[in-house]
Amino acid sequence: MIDGIERPPAVFDQGLWRGVLHLIVVASPPGLRAYGIEIACQIYAGFEEVTYAVSAHGADTVVYDGGVYIKEAGQSALLNAYEAIDPVGRRPRHFSFVGSEYCYEALGFSEPVIRAFSTPDEAYAWGPARQ
Repeated sequence: MIDGIERPPAVFDQGLWRGVLHLIVVASPPGLRAYGIEIACQIYAGFEEVTYAVSAHGADTVVYDGGVYIKEAGQSALLNAYEAIDPVGRRPRHFSFVGSEYCYEALGFSEPVIRAFSTPDEAYAWGPARQ
């Protein structure tokens, strides 16, 4: 989904607006790639510990190999817990966005929408309060 970004990228929380989380992924200097991610979510969290995001959290989870910046868990305790309390038994989707310092996880019912920016500065200017 995110093609050609240099390692390790930085992921920044640009805000949550009406249930939609806005993240940006920016290549480390001298990289010029930058992306915006919008994902409708019920729950999200940011973690400072990169080791958390790169470890496998289940048998079918994509393990970080240096080239994966978005992971989707097929099984997780969070997926199971949310499905158990959802009034109609829906199964959400659990995504992880791997960054060099902060990693973000989001639980929701849709795929992330990803947009490419021309420059990192264009990405930094993007977000729910600036659209």
